[in-house]
Amino acid sequence: MELQDMGMTWARAGAAVLVMDQLGAGERVQSQFWPRESYYSRYAMGMQLQLAGESLAKWMAWDLMRGIDMLLERPYIDPARIVMLGACAGGGDPAALTAALDDRIAVAIPFNFGQASPEAHYTQGPGVESPILADPGWGSWETTRNLAQSISGRFFPWFICASVAPRGYIYAIEVGWSRGVANEPAWARYSKVFGLYGATEHLAAVDGHGSFPGPGEFTNVGLTARKKIYPILNRWLKVTIPAHEYRNLRPYAELAALTPAVAAARRPRTASAIALRMADQRLAAARAKLATLGARERLSELRKAMRERLGDVEPRSDAAASVVWSRDVGGHSVEAVGLETEPGIHVAVLLMKPRAPVARMPAVVAFAQGGKAGFLVHRRADLETLISAGIAVCLADVRGVGETAWTQDRGPRGMSLAATEFMLGRTMLGARLKDARAVYRYLTARADIDPKRVATWGDSFAETNVRENLLDQSIAQQPGPRPVHQAEPLGALLAVLTALYEDGVRAVATRHGLVSFRSVLSDRFTYVPQDVIVPGILEVADIPDVIAALSPRPVLVEQSVDGRNCVVDTEKPTPLGAAAWLARELQP
Repeated sequence: MELQDMGMTWARAGAAVLVMDQLGAGERVQSQFWPRESYYSRYAMGMQLQLAGESLAKWMAWDLMRGIDMLLERPYIDPARIVMLGACAGGGDPAALTAALDDRIAVAIPFNFGQASPEAHYTQGPGVESPILADPGWGSWETTRNLAQSISGRFFPWFICASVAPRGYIYAIEVGWSRGVANEPAWARYSKVFGLYGATEHLAAVDGHGSFPGPGEFTNVGLTARKKIYPILNRWLKVTIPAHEYRNLRPYAELAALTPAVAAARRPRTASAIALRMADQRLAAARAKLATLGARERLSELRKAMRERLGDVEPRSDAAASVVWSRDVGGHSVEAVGLETEPGIHVAVLLMKPRAPVARMPAVVAFAQGGKAGFLVHRRADLETLISAGIAVCLADVRGVGETAWTQDRGPRGMSLAATEFMLGRTMLGARLKDARAVYRYLTARADIDPKRVATWGDSFAETNVRENLLDQSIAQQPGPRPVHQAEPLGALLAVLTALYEDGVRAVATRHGLVSFRSVLSDRFTYVPQDVIVPGILEVADIPDVIAALSPRPVLVEQSVDGRNCVVDTEKPTPLGAAAWLARELQP
């Protein structure tokens, strides 16, 4: 309603106001029409576009630039007085980015983007950082806020906003500055940048009137902030200060641009459908290139291309291992091992050996989002089958899994860590692959393990969704009438990717892994966690391509799931089961 108030008030004061529905909001919502669903819509679209090598921030900035094009086609618009205002909760991010990219914007007013975590004053207490140090932020829902490579490339939120100088910039936040804007670290940096241009008069600040959470949240651009904005725009651009606030809320049907008749004629496609078409074109080109190579060259090229998307996946040669404890459990020898795969990164490993181990035993290294505990609870019979066959089993908690799981995500599990890795120019899957390869190399270097008979096993203990009559909904904001479950394909991905980079892996078994990254784009809803997303992966390969490259090594694929976490019947089931199949493949 505040967007309507703002538009009508300014229009009656003599300014034209273009209110656009961003992707994922209003008439362009991609999920359900429930409260705050635009969060989930942006979250899902952000992941889907990343897979295709695109970004939601890029698409939004493009849309906003086209909005300026449309305004400038009209003779009554002054091209020297274009103001871009981005409301909080998804509007400030693309507004700031667009203003940095498009110098037709005379004044930028992006709310809640001028510094990282603007509400941290009230959730974490007063900041202690120095004015000369910038906070890059911590990963969250918004790919538009947590831009990929923004930390490694050093284009933090404040830097994007400051690049507007010497044009006008209003540092805006929906809540109140707890100590006044002059004490904000970002304000000192803005003042310095605008001072370098001799344009400090083009810098201003507005805030709300309270704390977070609480009455200070006005969601869009509330009355308190608007009254502070009016005199600034009057001073800079001679925009008339409204005599009074006008309110005349109109019903949705009266405001709709994409009416049923227009929609029937235009047949708009979802963002996921457009991204899928782009991904298919790019993937086809990559596959055509690989098809011209011999088997060895194709494997080498695939490894290189995947590494460019995954980030650094090479394990340390000097990873330190220490046995935390060793004991006999149920007649089995069990070792708990701590493996430091990177400085400060410790992987918890549980190695279970048969009752009467031979000098050089075969081994299976197992991965799952549910970690060691998940295998012990849900796959006890499979573990006993392997150990009884004389095979050692290594259960590994890679970073952020099991004992090291991050429990402070406000949204879907793995979201914050994955988003932060993107900002660092890396991926969570790549970092975990590095851990997985370190575990494999530790295992094959042991004197009691036969390095020529080691297999990888990736599993998931998550409940799948029923395809028939599935009521798609957000799993992160408003729960629907029927539970929807998120997939956990991490284990299968690690098992396959470890084999891709480690020639010595004898066999691979997966259960409830992702059938393809492409399937994540096949519907506007997806229930795949962000921590397995790899930006641009569909520009070089998909999961079936990786599995094919493992030939002639045997691979067992059981009950794969698609992007909606529904089981797909594409594999011929084995009567043996994963454990018995692995035991057979590891025979001398």
